[in-house]
Amino acid sequence: MSEERLSRLSPEEFDALPFGAIKLDAQGQVLAYNAAESAFSRRAAPSVLGRRFFEDIAPCTNVADFRGRFDALVERGRGTESFDFQFRFRWGTRHVRIRLMLLGDGSRWVFVTSLLAPMFLPMEG
Repeated sequence: MSEERLSRLSPEEFDALPFGAIKLDAQGQVLAYNAAESAFSRRAAPSVLGRRFFEDIAPCTNVADFRGRFDALVERGRGTESFDFQFRFRWGTRHVRIRLMLLGDGSRWVFVTSLLAPMFLPMEG
């Protein structure tokens, strides 16, 4: 997802993205939460909008492996950072690839793509 493409998405296109997309303000409050992330997290967008992402919505992200990377990106002033992460919900663990983006206009984005958990087959013999 390029900065140019992201800036031109209509609300309908934003909701139709096949991966989770969360837009945060400078204080980490959720400004936008698309349908894919709503389905994955089992949280309706209206219930998360205006709330603090790291403290209220996804406190498991308030760790060095996630928030530390996010804060370092903000300190750099622009760019992207990608890494794998695990969200732990009451109903199970979600293995994801995270892409953080800080755009030239100052907007902060968290993109979440589900990864398949590795499958282990029994050994023969």
